[in-house]
Amino acid sequence: MSTHENRLCRLIVREHFGPIVEKVANVLIRKGRMPAGMIAHMTQLKIRQVRECLFVLIQHNVAVYAETQEKSRMVTYYEINRTELLHRAMVPKVLGYAKEWFGNDGLKIAQSMVAHGKQTIVDCMADILADQEKRSNRDNRSANVKRAFTNMVREKILIAVRPSDSLTAADKAMADEKRETDKMTLPPTAAELATIRKTLGAQKTALDQRSDIVGLKRTVNEAGYDDFTMEKRRKTDAQELVMIEEVETDVYFKINFERFMIRWRNMHIAELYEDRLNSTAVKIMNGILSLAESRMINCKEERSTAVSTMQVYRMLPEDLNVGDTLELMPGELVIPRPEDKSGKLRFHNECLDKYMEVLEGDLMQLLKKDIGRSGQYVVDLKKAARTLKRKLIQDVVMTRFGAPYVRIMNLLLDKGKLEEKQISRLSMLPVKTVREKLTTLHTFGVLSLQEVPKTTDRTPSRTFYLWEVLLDRAADAMAVKLYQTMANLRQRRFAEKMKRQVLLDKCERTDVKENKDLLNSAERKELDTLNGIMELLEVQELRVAEMVVTLRDY
Repeated sequence: MSTHENRLCRLIVREHFGPIVEKVANVLIRKGRMPAGMIAHMTQLKIRQVRECLFVLIQHNVAVYAETQEKSRMVTYYEINRTELLHRAMVPKVLGYAKEWFGNDGLKIAQSMVAHGKQTIVDCMADILADQEKRSNRDNRSANVKRAFTNMVREKILIAVRPSDSLTAADKAMADEKRETDKMTLPPTAAELATIRKTLGAQKTALDQRSDIVGLKRTVNEAGYDDFTMEKRRKTDAQELVMIEEVETDVYFKINFERFMIRWRNMHIAELYEDRLNSTAVKIMNGILSLAESRMINCKEERSTAVSTMQVYRMLPEDLNVGDTLELMPGELVIPRPEDKSGKLRFHNECLDKYMEVLEGDLMQLLKKDIGRSGQYVVDLKKAARTLKRKLIQDVVMTRFGAPYVRIMNLLLDKGKLEEKQISRLSMLPVKTVREKLTTLHTFGVLSLQEVPKTTDRTPSRTFYLWEVLLDRAADAMAVKLYQTMANLRQRRFAEKMKRQVLLDKCERTDVKENKDLLNSAERKELDTLNGIMELLEVQELRVAEMVVTLRDY
């Protein structure tokens, strides 16, 4: 891991958990996994303080542990979960989308989860309803919060926390391998070990793709009505029995950052068609990705599940008229009369088929027909992720250096490895200018250089120098620079607060909180200035964090 990434992790821990927890986390970030006694020795803290800090980090899913047998005793090693820690930089955006998707109750639930790390539905509702005074209002609010919590669990925005989640991924994999190899009479060969690992990977994938959700149970409601919406549900038998979903009260849940990232990626994929086609194409792609989202596990999948045209048609908004934005040849499709309902349905289905053909024929080639399944389509998620990364890197290069640099970059992406003279000829730029721009892009991390010597002595005059763009390597290099920017922005926020620490201490006093008039005009003006600076820095940091998610997680 880079130094800038380590510094950003340390600053996130300082802001979210305080300076004492930062000391413990900083040792684990820099040195790797170690037991509590060694952490106490390196931080000069008491062992009780170290254990309390580790408890806080584990409670918030930031630290994991592993127990190892060393001679006659068990030793527990602790390690920082960097992925979960870096995801906490996206908390403001997570809260914003929780409110957009699930309303104010969803926002309150997300805030409670961020504050406590993991909670049961009972603890979460008690935390949210603590300030509710009237009994009638409390009951109504309780039903609304319970419904929002159930919806978030159903859509996997909240996921159940299992005991194995606090263990490191490597230790869980080694334990599974050991359990399988212990069944064998002889030590496994390399081929047998590879087969075991492949089987365990397939089992893990099948477990992640299961349709049932941990922590969500189905119960029978004899009244025939939903507890939340009071709407009549499907009858299961003659006794008016219906099945409803309830969250188990003894299961702990946490925020699933991966599900948020899947939805954001799907939104960005659909937005790629805004400039290329129109808003209707964006809504159709949103419908396709929404149908496939429930089976998506993470952002590294290569393709989505297959969806049919009829499923897409049912997912589209009712007020969307597909035929209005489609240019048709004269007599290509027969427009039905307003009173002909079956003709209108057939016309809209035919228009949707035309749109699917247009999306399939687009040069990005993200939507493809599923081989072997007539009338069904899949989205190439791997190619879509590369398209999003390429677009982001192009935007950064355009902003930082200008259009000629983007021209050279696109040329290398399309043509592959090229020499300096070839780049000059194809880009229509002088060789001297091209050499300067190639050096700049190479220093920035976008371009890679490969040497191909003609002779064994590797003389420069007898060597081919081939330039190319390795998109994954360029994305990693740019992500490191963005981590540095995020750390600088966060450190600037700490510095701005430190300059006005006396004023902030005064604002924390009880009498000042109750009566703001105790602050004079100069202090109020300084406080407004600080709030403006903090808001600007937070917005900029969140934008940079979104770019990092695109480069690293998609």
